[in-house]
Amino acid sequence: MQKFIVELIGVFTQKDLPEDYKQFVEYKATIQNKEVTDDDKIAVLRVKDTTSYQIFFLNDYNSLEELDKEVDEDLDGKIYNFSVRKILEGHING
Repeated sequence: MQKFIVELIGVFTQKDLPEDYKQFVEYKATIQNKEVTDDDKIAVLRVKDTTSYQIFFLNDYNSLEELDKEVDEDLDGKIYNFSVRKILEGHING
């Protein structure tokens, strides 16, 4: 069965996060009991053709595979785009 396609909206820090996504970041931080710092890399992903925005704190991952596992289990999705995968991997490993 095909997974939902997950697209990258952007990777931001708290200070450059667009206003439209702040409520999603606050919600995710609350449920994870996380204090977001200026050093956190925040990935905003979206399930294609929806308004389902998902927040991932990239500093919390050691590899792209860890992020892939969470996207698969929580969203029943997959990050197919090679360029997006490379961008996320660079932020996780960088």
